[in-house]
Amino acid sequence: MFMRKFKTGFRLLGTFLLRVLLGIVAAYLWLAGLFFMGRITVGRLSDRYMDGRYDGLRDTVFDIISPIAWYGGWMLIGIAVIWGFSQGRLDIRRWLRRQQA
Repeated sequence: MFMRKFKTGFRLLGTFLLRVLLGIVAAYLWLAGLFFMGRITVGRLSDRYMDGRYDGLRDTVFDIISPIAWYGGWMLIGIAVIWGFSQGRLDIRRWLRRQQA
């Protein structure tokens, strides 16, 4: 009896940690992707023309990208934690049907 509960607990913990790890990987890819897009577009212009004409644009773009990237990353981690706690039992369609009825 104890071993069955122990195995079930480890399975739930493993599933939770795996889903949180997937959320962290998704958040990292989100951050890296947004910063890469900013660097490949405006950052390259600023590096190519060293006279400073695109420095203001680069700073503006990165000031806009940075909060979006960080808030989006934390939101992905939060979604992963909720997904891990729900253990696949979070059925949004059933909840919406119940709300409509």
